[in-house]
Amino acid sequence: MGKDKLDEPLDLHNYSTWRLRFQLLCAELGYSHALLTAPIAEADVVMSDKVKSVMAKNVKNHHLQTIVWAANAKAAWDALATTFASTCNTRKIALREELSNFKWVNTEELPVYINRA
Repeated sequence: MGKDKLDEPLDLHNYSTWRLRFQLLCAELGYSHALLTAPIAEADVVMSDKVKSVMAKNVKNHHLQTIVWAANAKAAWDALATTFASTCNTRKIALREELSNFKWVNTEELPVYINRA
């Protein structure tokens, strides 16, 4: 993958892993500050726009509007967190379904299986 693109884009069921990987990617690129604070100076606005661009490259199409419509990178980051931090029944059902479909692959090493859990 490119230096600003993760192997797996954000989809409906991988937010917790994606969030960590995206934070690490931003740290590697020197953009971490833009995720944590709203832009004040012109340089902050430019960095925020770069982070929004990188974020847009790392999500599935159905999440693009959330990022594009956000005022800055922090607002987009917070909007995604709000969307996926939901504790509603729909999320519980999705998690229960994900857990019930969780199976060990025969060729998979035990530590890999445990880390996927």
